[in-house]
Amino acid sequence: MKKKFLALAMILMLTVVMAVVFTSCGGDDSNGGGVETEGDVTVWKLAHSESTDTMYDRYAHKFADLVEEKSDGRIQVDIYPVGSLGDTASQVEMLMNGSIQLGIFASSDVGDLFPAVQALSLNFVFSDDNAVNAQILTEGKATAALDEMFAERNLVTYDWFTLGNMQWGSATVPIRTVDDFDGFKMRIMSSPLLSANYEAFGATPTPLAFTETYSGLQLGTVDGTEQPMNAMEEMKFYEVLDYITMSNHAQMASFMSMNGDFYNSLSDEDKAMLEEIKEELRPFGLETLETLLQEKTDIILETKPELEIIELTDEERQAFIDASMPVRDQIEEFAGEEGREIFNLLLEDVETYSN
Repeated sequence: MKKKFLALAMILMLTVVMAVVFTSCGGDDSNGGGVETEGDVTVWKLAHSESTDTMYDRYAHKFADLVEEKSDGRIQVDIYPVGSLGDTASQVEMLMNGSIQLGIFASSDVGDLFPAVQALSLNFVFSDDNAVNAQILTEGKATAALDEMFAERNLVTYDWFTLGNMQWGSATVPIRTVDDFDGFKMRIMSSPLLSANYEAFGATPTPLAFTETYSGLQLGTVDGTEQPMNAMEEMKFYEVLDYITMSNHAQMASFMSMNGDFYNSLSDEDKAMLEEIKEELRPFGLETLETLLQEKTDIILETKPELEIIELTDEERQAFIDASMPVRDQIEEFAGEEGREIFNLLLEDVETYSN
């Protein structure tokens, strides 16, 4: 009996010791939202849906540097590019349940969770000017309304920014007219509205994971892809493309979001620090985008000079705009009544900031 008592006491003691060790090594959840600590340093985890040295990655690292600087080293931000914590869907789920504190995503990445966000993916709605689009996203009514929807699912939007205008890349035929899309297998993200965008041109929309797009183009599973120019280079898509049409047909609207429990657990001091950082990040984001777009375009042209860059005439572009208009009438079918409301607000925002 005495032996059993001693054994039980030892197990109890070991359990207490392990609990103390776990807490000191980062298991402390007292900061809220799953935040860990390493000694005297609080660690925030930030995931994003692109690879390293991309727009998202540079934005994330600038944010991390500013947080560490303004908190005097009290807070450290660990960055996880896509793939390091699973795919984009996994990262969004982790953000919502508090396994990570911050995330950077394209609006289309959360289209399944928030159908109304698909209104941002309609063709030929945004401006051709990235600076104008940055204003639409950061100051507009449409994204403010989306922020309220996100908050209902424990996501607090930190800020919006633009990843640039989308262009058409083709591995088969040059895209100059609507007829060139006839039967064209266009790789898209899984979205009913994106499918409708290309069905309006007579194309065959083909959902395919971002990480499988290169091999899809190489093997002929798809004929083309829509991406900003920086993504065309960063993911090496240009290697398996013969043409890029500068269509500026859609916007890669992007946002940084925070887990709601995490944000609510922050002190007023840290919330004020985040607002201060946001004001520095906005011009940084736009300047970085313009730099990246030029750098990546130059790399593509230097590395593959035989790739043809197609500039549409006003008349050619108008034909695509005209073909896209009927999809706007279907917005409620894909994004519900809320989607229609977001779209109407977006049209107002575009008019406001384009003038």
